[in-house]
Amino acid sequence: MVDIRKLVFTLLLTAVFSNLYSAEYVDGRIKLVIDEKICRFSLYYMTDVEKRIYEPLFWEKDKRTSLLSLYVNDKEYTMGSNSEFRMIVRGEKNRPTLVFESKFLTVIEEFSFIRTASSGVSNGVRVDIRVESWSPGILNVGARLLIDTFLGERNIPSFRTNLRPISVETIIDKTSPEQFWVSRNNDYGLMGSIFVEGTESPDFLQFANWRRMKSARYKVEYVPGRSFNYMPFSVKDAAVCYFLDVKPMKRFEQRVMTVLLAAEDEYGFSGEKEYVPPVIFPVIVETEKPEPKRRLTLTHGAMNVDVTALREIVNKVDEYIYAGKTPSEEELKSMEAAIDAINARSGSALNIF
Repeated sequence: MVDIRKLVFTLLLTAVFSNLYSAEYVDGRIKLVIDEKICRFSLYYMTDVEKRIYEPLFWEKDKRTSLLSLYVNDKEYTMGSNSEFRMIVRGEKNRPTLVFESKFLTVIEEFSFIRTASSGVSNGVRVDIRVESWSPGILNVGARLLIDTFLGERNIPSFRTNLRPISVETIIDKTSPEQFWVSRNNDYGLMGSIFVEGTESPDFLQFANWRRMKSARYKVEYVPGRSFNYMPFSVKDAAVCYFLDVKPMKRFEQRVMTVLLAAEDEYGFSGEKEYVPPVIFPVIVETEKPEPKRRLTLTHGAMNVDVTALREIVNKVDEYIYAGKTPSEEELKSMEAAIDAINARSGSALNIF
């Protein structure tokens, strides 16, 4: 029985289902990964160009910890985990878009690749969050984007801006002259914009304990100087949150919040002032050697067909386990061949490149 699980579940669940809903968008040295099941995104930076090694810029063990949420008429809605909003993924290869639709609001989260001041290739993304009201009445609407940082959690300070270190709970509003913040480990860092010239900026940013912000209803009561390790919340778990403050919206009115996220650049974002259209660089594809580790990415072909086939295999495995039986060698080879066919199929939901 152990052999069955090792053979089938390792091939099926680990190699297939772990990537079934993940879409990868690569440009220059940055990789944007979208989990299409929960419509959350994360970023990876190529720290070793020769070996093509990507390192995470967000906390990657649970992609649900970075999130976009709305606050509408005193009620909070987390995008990707709320049944009132239908989720759609669309857009071109280098401009993916997440759409969340309800009866009263549409939220569009659009991504495009950018370069920072001294980078010769794409090393970050621009995130445009657009909210449009469909309600015939007035809606009081706010939005927040919570980024679960982790690179600076072992360092003091956990964050810094271009003007100062940040080691305790801090709010930065529109009166600040600061341009960007950085969270870094000993090797590389994540950089985020504070206010983006020529766009509707966030009303303020808050640096605080991640769990404290995650648990709060929209805003967190600001306590100047409070430690990121303040109990009973999680220890060494700092985060940053962008806020679009609550304001009344009429029907068909739109509000936009723009956030830039990239690998650390000591010169910040100032060298990339022309953002529309963004600078797009083609994806570099290795043709001489296959990568030692296969990367799986989602395309939008025969998703339903392949998912149905995978479920049938899982159901067969369940039958063997619950009945305490061992499949024949021929049946095991048949299941393995079916999985290989799904992986290799051109235009399949899984496309190996």
